[in-house]
Amino acid sequence: MKRLKHPLAALAAWIAMTGAASAGQCGYEYCWGAVATGPNGASGYAYSHVTERNAHDVALEGCGGACDRVRTFYNSCGAIATGGNGAWGWATGGTRQAAQSGALGHCSGNGRDCHIRVWACSS
Repeated sequence: MKRLKHPLAALAAWIAMTGAASAGQCGYEYCWGAVATGPNGASGYAYSHVTERNAHDVALEGCGGACDRVRTFYNSCGAIATGGNGAWGWATGGTRQAAQSGALGHCSGNGRDCHIRVWACSS
């Protein structure tokens, strides 16, 4: 076995090779999350998943499969707002407040009496 002359170079190479797996706060480069809503108050959410598909499926399971809107995001927060007349909006943001504000803004642009139905942060 060949011995490396520069231990710091070996450490830097090891960090470069393993860094992508632990880059996000949740332990993955992309920390996926999802929010979901459906009729009759159904909602679900997921956060800190390694794949988008897994986050999507977990959010859908949370509402017993009854959700007809599922939105995914990574390394951020997501929220869905709904209104009394069927209007809805969704948004992502760097914080829970930013995502909720964006979702409320989109919903209010299309309807009235909007409120946050579900949110999650995955970063």
